Amino acid sequence: MRKYSVVFGLLLLVVSQHCVSAAESLKSRIIGSWRLTSVYDEFADGTRRNTWGAEPQGLIIFTPEGLFSAIIVGGGRQPRAQSVPSEPVGPAVAYYGKFQIDEATAQFTTAVAQSTFPQWSGHDLVRKVTELTDHSLKVEAAAITGPDGRAFVPHLEFVRVK
Repeated sequence: MRKYSVVFGLLLLVVSQHCVSAAESLKSRIIGSWRLTSVYDEFADGTRRNTWGAEPQGLIIFTPEGLFSAIIVGGGRQPRAQSVPSEPVGPAVAYYGKFQIDEATAQFTTAVAQSTFPQWSGHDLVRKVTELTDHSLKVEAAAITGPDGRAFVPHLEFVRVK
């Protein structure tokens, strides 16, 4: 009988640990630092565009206090003579502010305090989490209509920084 009690106790422990991890909130799971591995635009017909060039780099950080900071830098950028840090070379965007999570829709909204892209400063940006594991984060931004009139959805993929 004691043998069964020990087995039952271990089984209960395993099941309860699984339930605790499954019940974690999106916010608690997204907190941390994430390194960009891929960013692309996808059009309605399924075609993709790599606006940021080959091997873009970036990072997004979410704090427990509800702050975020993000940067994306295009791949393949070359130094430019007589340039200064206040004038970036090639595609780059950085922004920061506060974020909120909508657990029901698996979305997060960033309230952008400042951005290198002034059109985002003072505005909210909504991102849908399409995948979140212990090691990876995939998000979609809201659809954007480009200057050519074609709509596309930006996709960003990250891995957790350890």
